[in-house]
Amino acid sequence: MSDLFDLLDAIEKPTRVQELETLIRGARQQYYNKSESSVSDEAYDAWVDELAELKGDSPEVTAIGQTPVSEWKKVQHQIPMGSLDKINTPSELTQWVLESLHNKSGLLLTTEKLDGISVSVSYRNGLFAQAATRGDGVTGEDISVNVARMQGVPARLSEPLDVTLRGEIILTKSDHAKHFPEYSNVRNAASGIAKRYDGVGAQHLTVKFYQVADGKDFQTEGEQFTWLQENGFQTPNWYVSAMLPNVKTPHDIWVEYSQSKRDSLDYEIDGLVIRVNDLSEQVSLGELNGRPKGAVAFKFAAILRETTIRDFLWQVGGTGRITPVAVFDPVQLVGAQVSQASVYNLSYIKELGLGVGARVLVSRANDVIPRVVSTVRSTGVLAPTPTACPACGGEVQLEGEYLVCCNTSSCPAQASGRLKRYVAALDIKEWGDGLLEQLVEKGLASKVSDLYRITSQQIASLDRMGLRSANKVVQTLRVKMNLELETLLGALSIPMCATSTVKLVVDAGFDTIEKIRKASISQVQSIDGIGPVKAAALCKWMSEDSGIVEELLEFGVTIQPRVKGTLTGKSVCFTGTLSRPRGELEDLVKAAGGEVKQSVGKKLTYLVMADPAATSSKAKAAAKNGTQCISEDTLLSLIS
Repeated sequence: MSDLFDLLDAIEKPTRVQELETLIRGARQQYYNKSESSVSDEAYDAWVDELAELKGDSPEVTAIGQTPVSEWKKVQHQIPMGSLDKINTPSELTQWVLESLHNKSGLLLTTEKLDGISVSVSYRNGLFAQAATRGDGVTGEDISVNVARMQGVPARLSEPLDVTLRGEIILTKSDHAKHFPEYSNVRNAASGIAKRYDGVGAQHLTVKFYQVADGKDFQTEGEQFTWLQENGFQTPNWYVSAMLPNVKTPHDIWVEYSQSKRDSLDYEIDGLVIRVNDLSEQVSLGELNGRPKGAVAFKFAAILRETTIRDFLWQVGGTGRITPVAVFDPVQLVGAQVSQASVYNLSYIKELGLGVGARVLVSRANDVIPRVVSTVRSTGVLAPTPTACPACGGEVQLEGEYLVCCNTSSCPAQASGRLKRYVAALDIKEWGDGLLEQLVEKGLASKVSDLYRITSQQIASLDRMGLRSANKVVQTLRVKMNLELETLLGALSIPMCATSTVKLVVDAGFDTIEKIRKASISQVQSIDGIGPVKAAALCKWMSEDSGIVEELLEFGVTIQPRVKGTLTGKSVCFTGTLSRPRGELEDLVKAAGGEVKQSVGKKLTYLVMADPAATSSKAKAAAKNGTQCISEDTLLSLIS
């Protein structure tokens, strides 16, 4: 075992996984809450792809959007707003079709992938009732007053229905040029205008709809789009296609758009969306990492621009990994000006021959995150490697192709990284990155347990903080004292062990701190979904670093026991309009020990419907997967 621990010491210190999580989290914050693109789509997607390969269950792989931080009223989505996996090549499209279509000659529906702001719009008794941004997929912002003024949003339906629709808020190119030339690109303009408190300019935005998420069932995607158009809703252009000879395929459509159609549109798109047309078949495929398997985004090729590197910055991540960032002459890419991009690691610098003065090609991956793609002309002199940590001046060492700060205990960048991961895992919004960085800088916190000894007066003394705000900040931490075991351990930066990994261990019966401490590597790695490296990392941390748990318990943190009830080990999904609010029913399921699912998958136990005998697409999908369809009354009887 000691040999394995030695190996982990060599390879499991600050990881590329943690660096990628930090980069992705920061880029999402800029994009969704500040309406700014700090990096290109291509670079962002490259980070997500790499992270998915290294750690598919990372919360930054499955995260949707970003939790909103504005003054708008927050609302919970009855059905979470997700996102799609993406493909970039025709061969990837063919592979997706082979995996997704039960009938290989079945139909597909292809639509334009709009580059705007996702929105959920609800109608009650046929009247416009509410509109909310996607936010983080679970919590959005209620911007109903602005959406009601936008083009493409009828005030009433032709039928008195209770339905929830999904769409995209966009600014057309012509309206951009006519009304908002001060904005650099239409996507950022749409985001800023849609969330203006005074509503000025909202009437120049347009909503295009692409889904009836709840309240009405259809047999096919084509029927759904037809219904939207018949009821006065604008939709993106859509095409029923197939992977058959003499039939236009999604790839044919993609080529047409890439060559001419995309540029001829009066609005921006960044790819196509391809869905299995049969909705029951689409739903029965389930999800992977929160993304549906029955739909995918086919992205356009990245646009390249040539520029010159002028400098290199070295950023220290929360794990101690030091990431090089190239600074270059500004270039315009897909409506945004970019002047820097991460160049990942020392190997990437060497491979591309990157140094000051090098001429390089830069792109925005999938039109979002900047990336240095290749070198046009190298100077022959590579970027100089730092000899000390830029954050603390401590010793650095080379671990594989990465430069790492060795000062784990007192490097401020690493300390703030641990604190940020903790409050993020506990979903405490008030402890923002800036506040945590100030606490580290002032010497008030270097480890998680320090947060519980900090007083309101100490926080009030920091920049841009008053006593009232400080009291609120402290209180938000105090209300999160009773934590599930997987939540607590998942928040403590255990190498390679996120909350989802710890949950597998707890589900396997290691449901106390002592049981996990006593577990052997062979016991942990025998758990489905946990391999030998993760198992060794967890066991090593429990034997060497888990004293932080006792410190937290001394400050009053308690471990919440698992709820055991009539639904323990069972999962429930809700669909349609029920007599009680969905949130209330979900709370009842959780109180009975059950797990709430948001989609119909192969492991779902019960699908709760207003009419269990209905033949909706979700009911058909449930039948294919062996899921039992039950009524609300039946669920309540099971709980009681």
